[in-house]
Amino acid sequence: MPISRATAPARSTAIASGRGNAGDRTLLPPLSLRAFDRALLVLVLLELLLGGNGYLTEVNGIRVRVLLFLCCMASVACHFALRPRTSMPKEIWLLTTLFIGVSCIGALIGVGNGNRADFILAELKALMYFPMLLFFALAIKGQRDLQLVVRLIVVCGVLQAVLYLGVLASAYSGIVSYSAIYGLLSQSDEFIFRHNPADGFFAGFLYKGAFHLAIAAIFLLVDPVRRHLALALLVTLALALTMTRGLFAALLLSLIAAVFLIRKRLWVYGLFATVVLALAALASTDLLESFQRPGSDEVRLNDIRLIAQEVDVPMAMVGEGMGAPIGDRNRIEVTYLEIFYKQGVLGLLLWAAVLLVNLVAFLRLTKRARMAALPFLLSCLFVYFATATNTFLTGSIGMCIVQLSTVALLLMNRHRPSVVIGQRPHLTSSGATQ
Repeated sequence: MPISRATAPARSTAIASGRGNAGDRTLLPPLSLRAFDRALLVLVLLELLLGGNGYLTEVNGIRVRVLLFLCCMASVACHFALRPRTSMPKEIWLLTTLFIGVSCIGALIGVGNGNRADFILAELKALMYFPMLLFFALAIKGQRDLQLVVRLIVVCGVLQAVLYLGVLASAYSGIVSYSAIYGLLSQSDEFIFRHNPADGFFAGFLYKGAFHLAIAAIFLLVDPVRRHLALALLVTLALALTMTRGLFAALLLSLIAAVFLIRKRLWVYGLFATVVLALAALASTDLLESFQRPGSDEVRLNDIRLIAQEVDVPMAMVGEGMGAPIGDRNRIEVTYLEIFYKQGVLGLLLWAAVLLVNLVAFLRLTKRARMAALPFLLSCLFVYFATATNTFLTGSIGMCIVQLSTVALLLMNRHRPSVVIGQRPHLTSSGATQ
């Protein structure tokens, strides 16, 4: 049972209510800055969880995601300018400093090797979402904020699943023609079709925002309130019908990790249900054919062989620099190989450090507290698993999930969590092991 608010230390009560440290000197009323951060957090998460890569929402050619990012960075600047004693976990500063150092080294090596400047800038631009870690650390201060994050993840995931399954049902029932769906959605790079309906076959499509279906499924499966298992199955079915092997395999690996991290029947049931849904989704010969993509596999194998041929000691340490072409391509799907080729072991250490912070923060929690923290860790692991086949971790879609996990686990490390989707949350005394 969580410790009551009456017995919790005053500092815990302050953090749970989102007021921060009582001794902070501020030039603005704390509630005004706090309310702004909370409203901005909601907008940011809604755009991230529903907006795919962000190209569906543009203002004069500028993505709304970029505009929100600039607002978040302005908020961070205001915090430190107007509230000089604003606190920040040391792990957040460590990771941000490491990111800046590794990125600068990669860019300088790229310039020194004569790599194209536009390629270097494009890769830096993709990584520039990393400083959002600072905003999340400032905006997520208490249990109410954690509860808000969880609810948004779940609601957005269920909404995407219902919309996607609705589109498939309308297509297969003949309410809307295949060609009409293809003609409308194929205009955007956010949608990837497995087959052109002109070929007489329709096997669904992948919306890049479907990545977050798996995150919602994780939170719903971990939730001890049983009524959410049906929603978890719905979301997982929608993910299976996108015919995206990497995402589905990553979800399965994350659930297997859950079985080892916390051994309860719920995980066995969740894993079993997921496998059954996968088999049901792939029951027909046509769908099985759609799931097989030998051309894509061959491209990845060629990338692996190419990099293996060019490895030497200097390259293994610091890479060929940002902007370095890999064969006849600038970017490849196997993200970890690309990081190794361009930034060497040094680049991989950055992302290993992020994962290590999450794992250590989770393991330092008491066994009782780990139940509430588990979905955040599994979400982080899912991103790392999925990145083995596609560029999620180094883009805003996956990076935001890892950042939310990092902030949540560090906060839970200091205060015992009780994150349940359907119940009123409580944040009390420290849940870290002594």
